[in-house]
This record gives sequence, structure tokens and C-alpha cells, in this order.
Amino acid sequence: MDYRQLNSFVVLAEELHFGKAALRLNITQPALSQHVKALEKALQIPLFTRDRRHVALTYEGQQLVEEARIAINHRDKFLEGARALRQGFKGQLKLGYVGSSILDPALTLLINGYCKTKPDIDIVIEEHNVHDQLTLLLNNQLDIALVRSPVPYYPELDYLDIACRPLIAVLPGNHPLGCGQKISLAALSDCPFLIQKDPPGVGLGWSVINACQQAGFVPRKIQFTRDVSVAIGLVSMGMGVTLVPETQSSLMIPDVTYCFLSESNVTTTLTFSWQKHSKNKALIDFIRLVMKFCRKTGVSI
Repeated sequence: MDYRQLNSFVVLAEELHFGKAALRLNITQPALSQHVKALEKALQIPLFTRDRRHVALTYEGQQLVEEARIAINHRDKFLEGARALRQGFKGQLKLGYVGSSILDPALTLLINGYCKTKPDIDIVIEEHNVHDQLTLLLNNQLDIALVRSPVPYYPELDYLDIACRPLIAVLPGNHPLGCGQKISLAALSDCPFLIQKDPPGVGLGWSVINACQQAGFVPRKIQFTRDVSVAIGLVSMGMGVTLVPETQSSLMIPDVTYCFLSESNVTTTLTFSWQKHSKNKALIDFIRLVMKFCRKTGVSI
């Protein structure tokens, strides 16, 4: 068993098509077939059922594919660490973030501040949703995660709120309430809502649903979207309305209107999370910087 066999297994499990998987791997289909057969022989279990037209994971394959992904990611992290040492870096910080946080000045302020004080640290920044970030943290594949509360509690992790922002309404450009003044969230109760797809009770998606409930209604129609930018794009097409962090108003998307809400308690909070007992000095220094900023400025940076 080697890395190529594991990688072939994962890619074929994702594509379920030998031709497409071989193309992604930049190898021939016979080579891909050999990798899979060699892995099945080493494990002494079938991973796929296949005929001339169909490829499917067996029960055993379904149980092992995520473990294979984790093994590959651990290998990649090992190679990244070796590369960093080879190039003379003194350490590495791998930071995950939710897509909607990239426009928040808190993230920019902290990354720039850290880079100035620790120029020899190699910073790797990756976008993942809330669920994936926490999974990667628990598997030691991220050093620190920037997520939107509320988030699940894990005893192995520490949490720190760093920025609380108002949620604002995004309306189609021709919406009668888009007059540039504050509006009540309840005034949107009859509108279809475009909401980021997060696990129940988690992240920005839950914050929006909870805000609607606090305003006395549940949206009659909800369309879940991959992220905030997709939701805003659908608003511009007249598909509904959405709530987004105030920082997203810098996105210059045509045919939408950003409106502040009259409710002061409709907010979203960015939260850092990390392994409690991590010995990564780069992470420890970053957390100290975050806490220093929070002491100076309060919860909101």
C-alpha cells in the first residue's frame, strides 16, 4: 500500500468513473485500475463494485474512504512541514476561515499584525465551512479555525469571540423597502429567504433563522445556498432576500440594496477555535496576539 493507491481510491470514490478519475490523477485508466486492485489485495477487502457501465463503493469502501482522506491529508501536512524547514522557515500556522469572514477587517488586522511581528512564520490560509474546520482541528489538520458562532462545543477545543457585527438585509434593487433607511426584519416575513447552508444550530445560517424567529416569524420559503456570495447573487436575480454580515456590503454586486435593520440584537459573531493543548509555538504566539487585540478593543475588533 502506498500514497498513490490511497489517492487513487479517494479520487475514484469521488468520481465513480474510471475515465474521469484517471484524468484528474493524470494517469492512464489501466494504471488507476492497478492501483485500486493492489490496494484491495493489500487490505483483503473489495472497495468497489464495477462493471462496464457502473462503478460504486462497497460497504467497506464507504467506511474507509474518509480514513483514506485523513491519511492523505496527514501525509500532505508532513510534506508541508518538511518543505517549510527546508526553506528555512521557523514554523508554520495553518489557519482556516469561513468564506464570509474574508472581508472582515478583524481577520486582515490580525494576519497583518502577526506577519509583522513573526515574519519567519509560514502562514497557510484555507477556506472551509464550519463543520469541516472543526473536524480538521480535531484531526490536527488545522492549527486554528475562524468560524461563525454558534458552534458545537468540544472539550478538546478552546474558543474566543473576536468580532461581533450587525446583520444587514440584502434586497433586490427594485424592492419597495430598499429606500436606504433602516427597516424592520418583520417587514420581510413574506419574502423568500436565501440562507447559507450550515448544520442545524450552527453558524451564520442558524443566526439568520434565529433572528427571524426573534422577530416573530419563520420564513415561508427558504432556499439554502453554499455561501454568502451565492446568496447575494441570487438576490440580484430577484430570487428572494438574505441577511449578511455588515462587512459584505463592500461587495459591489449590481441590482441589490443593502439595508440596516432596526433591531439592534440581530448580529453575527466571528470566533476563533484551537486545540487546547497544542504545542505549536506559532499558534501560541498568534493566540497571544489575538488576546492582546481583544483586550484593547473589547469583543469587536
